[in-house]
Amino acid sequence: MACSAAVLALAVGPGPVGPAAAAGTNPPADGSGSSTTSTKPPSSRSGHHSVTATTSTISAAAAAQQKQIKSTEARVAKIESQISHEQDTLDQADERYNQSVVNLDSTRTALQETSASIAAVQAKLVTERDNLRNDAIQDYISNSSSTAVAEIFSAPTTGTQIRNVYQKIGAGDVALDVARVQAGQRKLAATRSKLLSEQQAETTQLGVEDRARQAAAAASSLSEATLAEVKGTLSQQIAQEAATEAAAAAKAASSASSPAAAQAAAAQASAAAQVASTVSGGSAAAQSATTAANQAAASAGSVGFSYGGSPTAAGLAAVHAAMQYLGVPYVWGGASSAGVDCSGLTMLAWANAGVTMDHSAADQYAAFPHVSPNDLEPGDLLFYDFGGTGIDHVVMYVGPTLDGQPTAYGSATIIQAAHTGTVVTFDPVWSEGFVGAAQP
Repeated sequence: MACSAAVLALAVGPGPVGPAAAAGTNPPADGSGSSTTSTKPPSSRSGHHSVTATTSTISAAAAAQQKQIKSTEARVAKIESQISHEQDTLDQADERYNQSVVNLDSTRTALQETSASIAAVQAKLVTERDNLRNDAIQDYISNSSSTAVAEIFSAPTTGTQIRNVYQKIGAGDVALDVARVQAGQRKLAATRSKLLSEQQAETTQLGVEDRARQAAAAASSLSEATLAEVKGTLSQQIAQEAATEAAAAAKAASSASSPAAAQAAAAQASAAAQVASTVSGGSAAAQSATTAANQAAASAGSVGFSYGGSPTAAGLAAVHAAMQYLGVPYVWGGASSAGVDCSGLTMLAWANAGVTMDHSAADQYAAFPHVSPNDLEPGDLLFYDFGGTGIDHVVMYVGPTLDGQPTAYGSATIIQAAHTGTVVTFDPVWSEGFVGAAQP
């Protein structure tokens, strides 16, 4: 993207491209900070040819530098595109991995329950056999059979006949009971076999998703290295360039002559805001870019966000729990103080409020009642689809005040684990890619 190309060229471009060149002016050819054109009149020996030669040298240097800047801008445009694309890829890979973990955990739980049921049936089978044997012996010894058995016993006249009849009855009861228990045992064994097969398949799939996630991380190493190079002053300059582009796009969206043009301008503003957030998250320029992107989205008819004014105790507890992770780095699949991802943060925060949820943004959206983005309360979850393949990001709404103090971005304040290379922070909410909101 051209917005930050000239500035990022300082970090990644070939050769000495100075700030003046980035601003669109030509620095002196010798790099000394003063003009190469002499302030003295030419001597009689050099005359007009000396001035012409100097001017020609400056023009050649300027042309070479302009060519270098254009080359660097092309490289930067590719890197910025990679940053955006690779972040989407990583978000999607992380979500698929989390889904696989949830599926595998569910199958393991079902397998444990089935194994426990099999053990219970086996114990019941032993007990039934013992009980029937003991009952037969006790009835025979004490002559205290049930009425039905006593009636049968009334026919035979000798002890041998009585014993034979009773053994047939007892054996039949045992066989019937044992057959029922064994049938249940076989059914549970078949269920266990099926679950074992599912567990093996899901374990294999988890390995596939983990390898995909690692491959995505490896693919982003160049972009992450570039980001590391452009921290500090350079990142601020890039973010400022992005903020300027976002503001221009917002203005274009507000004056667009058609919905399609407004949406195109809003998408451009959103992309610029993403660049600003990536290279300088939390800076004034990044905040300005996000604000402009939201304004552009509003002009394009995108969703707006507003505070409902009726916070719940559970929602506030979830926000306070999320705040305990401020400064914790983003880690794929993370759900601890050592590192969290987007859904790991919301899962941990709401667990503190007594609400259990899966470690998956898509599952969290599906599990809870949906609420209007125009009536949000602290703790509500906002869900996004950045890659166009389904929900792949979740953030937590905070609102305009917290503990009696105004928040950083007023009614637009959220807390989130954004993406790799960032830490958990308060940020302004954004509209691009928004899918919906839910309240646990």
